[in-house]
Amino acid sequence: MMNSIQFKKKKTAIAVLAILSPLMTNLAYAEEKAKQETEVIVVTGIKGSLVQSLNNKRFSDSVYDGISAEDIGKFPDQNVAESLQRITGVSIDRSSGEGTTVSIRGFGPEFNTVTLNNRTVPTDNGGRGFSFDLLASELISGADVYKTSQASRVEGSIGGLVNVKTARPFDLDGFKAVGSIKGVHDTLVSDTSPSASLFIGQNFDDKFGLLASFSYLQRDARADSISVGGWREDTVTTSNDPADSANKIQAYRPQSAEQVLETQDRERIGATLTAQWSPVDDLLVTGDFLYSALEVEDRNSSLSRWFSNPIFNANVDENGTVNSLSRVPKPLVSQGVFQLWENGNRLGTGQWNSSSQNSDSRDVETTTLGINVEWNVDDNLVIELDAHKSSTSGRSGNNARVALSNPTQDVTNFALSDDGFQWNGPEKDFIGNPSDYYPNNVQFTSDDRDDDITEVKLDAHWQLDDMGILDSIKTGFSYSDREKIANNGETSWGTVVTAFNGFRYNPPASVLSLTSPKGGFLSDYGGLVNNFYTYDVQDLVDFLSDPNGGVREQAVNVGHQIINNFENGDPTYSTLAEAQTAADAATANALAKIDAAQAFMPEGQSGNSLGIFSPLHRVDKSWRVGEETIAYYLEANLVGEAWSGNVGVRYVETETTSFGNGTEIVNITYNSAIGDGPLNTASGKDISANAKYDKFLPSLNFRWNVNEDIVARMGWSQTLTRPQLSQLTPNQDYKGKETANSQGIPEFDGTITGSNVELKPYLATNFDLSLEYYYADDSTIALAYFNKSIKDWIAQGNSQRTLSLPYIVDGVSQGNKDFVFDASLPINVEDSDATGIELSVLHAFDNGFGVQANYTYMDSDSEAVPGEEVQGALTGLSKNAYNVIAFYEEGDIQARIAYNWRSEYLSCTSCLRGEPVTVEDYGQLDMSASYTINENFEVFVEGVNVTDEDRREYSRFSSRFVSLQDTGARFSVGVRGQF
Repeated sequence: MMNSIQFKKKKTAIAVLAILSPLMTNLAYAEEKAKQETEVIVVTGIKGSLVQSLNNKRFSDSVYDGISAEDIGKFPDQNVAESLQRITGVSIDRSSGEGTTVSIRGFGPEFNTVTLNNRTVPTDNGGRGFSFDLLASELISGADVYKTSQASRVEGSIGGLVNVKTARPFDLDGFKAVGSIKGVHDTLVSDTSPSASLFIGQNFDDKFGLLASFSYLQRDARADSISVGGWREDTVTTSNDPADSANKIQAYRPQSAEQVLETQDRERIGATLTAQWSPVDDLLVTGDFLYSALEVEDRNSSLSRWFSNPIFNANVDENGTVNSLSRVPKPLVSQGVFQLWENGNRLGTGQWNSSSQNSDSRDVETTTLGINVEWNVDDNLVIELDAHKSSTSGRSGNNARVALSNPTQDVTNFALSDDGFQWNGPEKDFIGNPSDYYPNNVQFTSDDRDDDITEVKLDAHWQLDDMGILDSIKTGFSYSDREKIANNGETSWGTVVTAFNGFRYNPPASVLSLTSPKGGFLSDYGGLVNNFYTYDVQDLVDFLSDPNGGVREQAVNVGHQIINNFENGDPTYSTLAEAQTAADAATANALAKIDAAQAFMPEGQSGNSLGIFSPLHRVDKSWRVGEETIAYYLEANLVGEAWSGNVGVRYVETETTSFGNGTEIVNITYNSAIGDGPLNTASGKDISANAKYDKFLPSLNFRWNVNEDIVARMGWSQTLTRPQLSQLTPNQDYKGKETANSQGIPEFDGTITGSNVELKPYLATNFDLSLEYYYADDSTIALAYFNKSIKDWIAQGNSQRTLSLPYIVDGVSQGNKDFVFDASLPINVEDSDATGIELSVLHAFDNGFGVQANYTYMDSDSEAVPGEEVQGALTGLSKNAYNVIAFYEEGDIQARIAYNWRSEYLSCTSCLRGEPVTVEDYGQLDMSASYTINENFEVFVEGVNVTDEDRREYSRFSSRFVSLQDTGARFSVGVRGQF
């Protein structure tokens, strides 16, 4: 939709030439003495993997941890993120039971940088956080986690830098071929899914080498969950009389509640191709290509209740939380007509239950093409040039947001339980009669993301002779050009969606079918529905789109509703004739809306099966952000008799250009017959904005070999994390709706949300201390302390804005009326501070057994406190986290069992009706075992979440339940061969 950004490049060529000249004439490099002394680890298996990672840690000048493949094509876990969580200070988030993103030292994925072979990785989301489910673990040879910064490493991480590595042909000793095949089974589904990988490479005497790898995964997954749609402060009645005014109090009650059956078909294909060429001894050229494709077909069938006033029989706890309630029915008089008045009194809106069909499908392709040239100019000088072009395209089209609603004919009840909630009523009353379901929302969305990165790095390393403690100097230049585009679409709200909403049109009962999930729905909890109605959304689309399908004949329901209101005391009209005139006008208006909707066709969508419901491009929700970064660094490596270290500075210039589209408010159109008044908006003018900043980022790392077994470290640095790219758009979005309360008086609920291109990056000053005792080649104890002082913290700034808007009631203009909106925009706010302690132990016994354990304690003045303001709180911070891993490796048998636990953490500060969400403490047990049949083949079994733990979330207090999700356990059985 948008033209590519034309960045200003006028300084780039000059900068490259300026730095090349001194690099080529004055600088030289050889590897640091400490790293020269690092022994080569050739042992494979569990112990070999741990020992290699241990040696990398021991001889690093930085505070470092890592993971290594047990052998070529054999990674410790099914997912790279699930291996990273075994590292001290690293925690992960999961999606459908699979690790996706990492937090380091309490800082979420947006604060951490993930690189692939030291190159920035594009993402398919609106931010910078990499999703590890895009990358097959079979393609990976290891991952480094740097917890302290160096001037020579890419900036952008306050938490830590994760560098994921793929294997190189020169890592091989001649020819190597490895293949595996396994079956993957999730306990909540019936089928077993296939997974396979192949790795083949040849090293031709370190002169030329080729390596290719391939992986394939097809997985059927299911997740059962229950949730509430946020908590809102409202007036509730504590007695059993909805009209009792003497027993009304203010309390927080749930906005809605639902149970969701989510099923997924996940297919992932990954491949790498790497070539290395050394035409002469002093020159090494490496070219590599990576391709990853992930396709997720996601379907959510949900059963929900929307709680509107009046709410009675409310039981309120000491935190002001409604933990049980009752709702009045929504009596159905005839097709599309409801009892809204009785003896001159306005009744409550009434309760309805909805059967929704939603989808969040995802189709992502990632490619990266890179070249690296390393030239040993002489014995002291090494120059390295690295360049890559990487891109990710994420497509998420025609995702359904469809709800059919059933008006309940009896009082309904809801109650929180120990872990979730119960409906507290017969199942048959909840699901109702299939012939009484009405469209409450029929809409489809699309969300397309493109992220393109071009990077060039030039580094020079100069080994110095006879310079005392000054051992070597590194210097370099890097240039990055990144462009992220988001194109969003949705079914036309004003022309199509609103034409069929409002409990007016009754599709045939044959559209719905009764579904019973295998094994029941969260059968361990009870009080939920195990049989409910689902439907094919295409059938509903066809019914509403067909001029001869019966929808037009039901338009008269709108007029019948007005007459029913009048006959039961609605004072809007003084005579039956006035009411009939209004009814005829409302019917004609409904017919006109249906005609307009059925004649509508989004541009370019004539061949789409969704027809009039095809997503229409929303320029106001689409954006484009370009980010151009230039960095220079200088780093000195220092070496003494029993110590080493580095000191340096990195200078960074960042320029951001963003493009979007402003939203304009048209009016608010209130329909008194149904008590509904949507805020109508239209796309505005194209807008753009620019921002620029520069930073000096100094760093210091020091390592002291206290004796041959004990290593002490100290680190100090300044680091930055840039705002999320989606936060840098100029867009602002307006949403709102007027709804009649229990007295029939319209009440407005409106929000303004958006971004802020002027956001400054987070800037942290970091201090680290660590002490490590290596009492054997394969055993260690380590203790670390760290502190991070952060300024320019980004949080949502909340305020209220009053707008004077055109107001239309029942088709008649009322002039302008003031409406109050809740505005929420990201801003730079107060400073923050985080402190932590890490303890890790690795011990290998002589009998093949071993244990690995670690513990992390975090404390922050930005830690979320139950019941208090959390706008500036640190997301992803678990105060306590630990891992305990036991392993056995002897002869032909290998086995590992790992338990990972983290305490509760804040996942977002303002996400459900402006309220926070906290994830409860969670622990998961994983296992793996293998048996070597002969030198070529082994069989293995793997288990993830073998005890089937559930994930629970709450809002400000634990009693304010938000969600509970069960993804089941996942098991794999397979065979691996190597030649």
